[in-house]
Amino acid sequence: MSSPILNAYALVFAALDQKEYQDGEFKGWLSLTPQLKDKLELLADAGLTAGSYDFNKDGKPHSSVNLSQLKPAHFENNIRFHVELTAQQIKSDYAICSEWNELLANELRVKSPVKYIFFTKAATLLTPESEDEKYVNYLNVHKAYEFVKELAESTEGGDTTIFYERPLRFEFVLNESDLERSIDLDALQKLLSKDLHKEAITCLMCKELVSFLKDNASKQRFSYLIQHMDSLVSNVLLSYQSYVENYTFDKVRKEYLEKRTEYVSKIHGVFDNIATKLLSLPAGIWFATTQIKEVEIGGLETMAFAKNVSVIVTVAVLAVLLIFNLIGQFSTISTMSKEYRGVFDSLAKTYEEEASAIEKAEDDIKSAQTQVEVKLYLAVGATLFLVGLTIWMFCKAYN
Repeated sequence: MSSPILNAYALVFAALDQKEYQDGEFKGWLSLTPQLKDKLELLADAGLTAGSYDFNKDGKPHSSVNLSQLKPAHFENNIRFHVELTAQQIKSDYAICSEWNELLANELRVKSPVKYIFFTKAATLLTPESEDEKYVNYLNVHKAYEFVKELAESTEGGDTTIFYERPLRFEFVLNESDLERSIDLDALQKLLSKDLHKEAITCLMCKELVSFLKDNASKQRFSYLIQHMDSLVSNVLLSYQSYVENYTFDKVRKEYLEKRTEYVSKIHGVFDNIATKLLSLPAGIWFATTQIKEVEIGGLETMAFAKNVSVIVTVAVLAVLLIFNLIGQFSTISTMSKEYRGVFDSLAKTYEEEASAIEKAEDDIKSAQTQVEVKLYLAVGATLFLVGLTIWMFCKAYN
């Protein structure tokens, strides 16, 4: 709905004669047409105009009227309406304001840019189809905010403060001149998405940001970051390259061994998590068999027969639910398998000298996966066996 509102505002704003700004509103005279009436109704619903206007006829004050009371006679050329338009309204999906600086002073609209903007000073309407350089850069500002927010959250500083030896607080406000800079954070985002050295990368970025911005006031830091983004990216990449070159194979070995332990533990945990459920079946079977009563031939309509049937149905339902649960664990193991293979393949490519040792660690995980899958198959087999045993007891009750 934001695009029709701004289109209507732009059209009415352009049609206003003798415009003047007063008390937060633009006031002027307007000769109405059916099209302009529709636009004013839309603006009135959005709270951008009153919807009730004084008008004059042949240059003399005449009366006032609501939009809903307009008749074709009001559209005559000799009738002019005194219209007021709200000069500023900044919403989550559109903004009406005088210029860039007024919009960029709103911290929420820097964190989450609006796609539809009308600047009253230049009578300019900006939409996603616009190719204005500042507008395009403005839509990318949130990437810089998300970058700072991710680092701040990793240091438990909310979304505004990065803690690294000292607090580095941000106020997310900008100036129009900042929008002359394009924002390219792809290199840093790729670096942050790496599974390998993730904690070290985050720490390294926090260190570079603190060093880069510590001498600027909190209100100027975000602006300075936008203006010197290329320098920061270069510093981070150079620091990361130095870190990788100094990363010893002992640390590499520790890392993939920790990954091996982590995934082996996760895989064995799949079976351990259902161990209690597995124990419930033998207990249930034991209790069920004690409830089966011997029934003489011809006693199929007795209460004892009904109880026996209910017992065997209960056991069957319990077994089916347990088997479904067991089968579902194979999907969990398969997901884990894809996850650890991706991690270890990445490690092997990065550290070719350790490829054989990394492959051995991966084999240990595969071995653990095979063991758990065998346990699951045995559990399914044991469940079927116990159900069969119960059915056999049921049949023996009628011999």
